[in-house]
Amino acid sequence: MNPAIARRRHAKAAAAHNQVGESQARQHGHHEINVGQNERQISLIGGGILAVCGLLRGSVSGLALAALGGALAWRGYSGHCEVYHILGHSTAEADSHSQRPHGLH
Repeated sequence: MNPAIARRRHAKAAAAHNQVGESQARQHGHHEINVGQNERQISLIGGGILAVCGLLRGSVSGLALAALGGALAWRGYSGHCEVYHILGHSTAEADSHSQRPHGLH
């Protein structure tokens, strides 16, 4: 087979695969990362602490606190914040810009 034709077919198949993957990700609620690395770590740690404290209370209010902690921990794990998504905000972009070497913007 002609190498140019093979490359075109491969590129076309890869593009189709990417489109299917993106549409499936949207259907299942997966979104882009919009929470910066430091904020993710704080959410994971803080969410874990809140979840444990809430579960140790053993009450309805403790269960609510544990749910809030779980949501924060999930935000940190996934790197996606739905409130940021709705507002069109991202702290992940700020992290990528601050980590570039000086002189490259």
